[in-house]
Amino acid sequence: MTSSVRSEHHEPDSDVSDSSRVACDRCGGRDATEVNRSQSRSEVRGVLWVVGAFVFCPCHLPLTLWLLAAVFAGSTAGALVEGHPFLTGTVTTIVWLLATRHGMRLMGNT
Repeated sequence: MTSSVRSEHHEPDSDVSDSSRVACDRCGGRDATEVNRSQSRSEVRGVLWVVGAFVFCPCHLPLTLWLLAAVFAGSTAGALVEGHPFLTGTVTTIVWLLATRHGMRLMGNT
């Protein structure tokens, strides 16, 4: 069965018979015109959080530390990044963990 984007005018389902078969995952067993849009938006926000967290992934730590030092060069934050790489790495890893967890929760995976 193919799914298509519904218009705001709530078209009837032409490809679903009047049986108890669910039209799609988003309608949750209700009439397909009552699609839960907030769940879809939440899933998209979750994906964006996970993609954003990818920047702070510990496997990218050498690049992240270099980028943070370059962006904050000449400031107190830049001196902190360059002077304390282990502290900066730890904070970066914690930010990655929290952002990934938040994204997964928004997507409903945890």
